[in-house]
Amino acid sequence: MSTLGSALAAASIAALVLSLRRVSAVGRRLELIAPLERRAPAWHTVRDLDLRHAGIGIDADRLVAVRAVGALSSALAAGVLSLALPVGPLVLLAAAYAGGVVPALVVEARARSRRSAAEDATVVLVERLEALVSAGRPAETALALLMRRATGSSLLDDVLRRASEAHLLGAPLFRTLAAHAREDGLATCAVVAEDLERARDLGTGSVAVVRERRRSLRDAERARRLEAASQVEGRLMLVLVLCYLPALVLLVVVPLFIGLLEGLFA
Repeated sequence: MSTLGSALAAASIAALVLSLRRVSAVGRRLELIAPLERRAPAWHTVRDLDLRHAGIGIDADRLVAVRAVGALSSALAAGVLSLALPVGPLVLLAAAYAGGVVPALVVEARARSRRSAAEDATVVLVERLEALVSAGRPAETALALLMRRATGSSLLDDVLRRASEAHLLGAPLFRTLAAHAREDGLATCAVVAEDLERARDLGTGSVAVVRERRRSLRDAERARRLEAASQVEGRLMLVLVLCYLPALVLLVVVPLFIGLLEGLFA
């Protein structure tokens, strides 16, 4: 144990020395010419965009506090467990790490789920827009009308509301919607608005643009559904194996093995 502690202490000191090392002059000049994109560490904090999309009503400082409390609680629970079971310090560290990481993972998963729901709601928005444009409404008027209606996704509703308020103040509708959608990470909505802006600048018909975008969204949704359906068979097979394999082992394999042992020692 003392050897392991010495090795960990030496590794910590080496990591501290490396972190304090200054960047060379050549490295600074290279960064000025072409800044390198550094990969974020595995323990990076949750982005403000994810916190806003998660809709849990806390800011980054409160999330840090929640993660700290989770780490301390998990470490305390592992310490209490160590009184009954012979667990080592590595288990305490793993429990503290898990308690600090789980809140961030929950926030990111919730934000990802709400963004996916916003993308699905964008498909419905394009369907409604195509129906109004095909009926003879101008694309800008039809979109301005749809932006005041709920889409079923709070993220998309917020983007549409802000773009509609800016449009009422005189901002161009399509360009403003594309900017707000890009800022919130709603790529599908941004692409639709950019296509409509480009069609208006080029003087082409908006009906063909909306129909083409609707067709592409339908094809993408169909491909996603087919991919999800193709994975159902493997998952069902895994469920069947996990359900029936223990019973098969207990009812067939174990009695057969016991019978073989009895035949050998008879």
